[in-house]
Amino acid sequence: MVVSVGWLFGAVHLAGAQAGPLCGTGRNADVCFASVDRSGKLSPEQRAPLVAAAPVAIDVVGSRRFAKELAAFHAALPAAWVKRNRYWRGFDPDAAPGAILAAFAGLHIDTRGGARARVAARFGDNLAYEGSTDRRTGERFIALNRYRLDRPLGGLVATYVHEAAHKAGYSHRAGQSPDQKCEPPYVMAQLARKLAEPDSWPAFAASRNACRFWREMPGAR
Repeated sequence: MVVSVGWLFGAVHLAGAQAGPLCGTGRNADVCFASVDRSGKLSPEQRAPLVAAAPVAIDVVGSRRFAKELAAFHAALPAAWVKRNRYWRGFDPDAAPGAILAAFAGLHIDTRGGARARVAARFGDNLAYEGSTDRRTGERFIALNRYRLDRPLGGLVATYVHEAAHKAGYSHRAGQSPDQKCEPPYVMAQLARKLAEPDSWPAFAASRNACRFWREMPGAR
């Protein structure tokens, strides 16, 4: 089976079973995820969209448009709000895309099942987990909730960006407050979603899952 993903930066063609590293294209061709579902827990049908989303995530974050829109969003944030929010203080929008790409490089995309993941899926909790680093080999992992894999391309791309942002050192507060959705890992993930699936962005930006500043900043939409 061949998966073909067309989007604003071009088309990605992937053979069904992963044969090697998953890389970006063009100037991003040297940035590669290490694996998807290396443990073999998923069916080919489950694995295919996860594989397809990997190079799209790399190309989105490595695009000039991502850098430009992230810088514009950051510049438009209310100064008083940033001052109160420690997750934005010291944030450098020029350095962030490179930090995410560096976190993508060599990253393994795995899945997590079990009772806790099933409960999280049932109640709309965690879509993914930052994952661990193997102390012996230095390999890094993110883990997707195995019961929340049936999502569109943009949602998977956003998840990869969010979890890689944690690997790159960006964080957010715990819980599900509206302001949490406006902190760096969420905003960068939402911006990646916008660029990966622009047609679905207006509906997402109007939802409670998006940062409220997307609606309050006309220039950022």
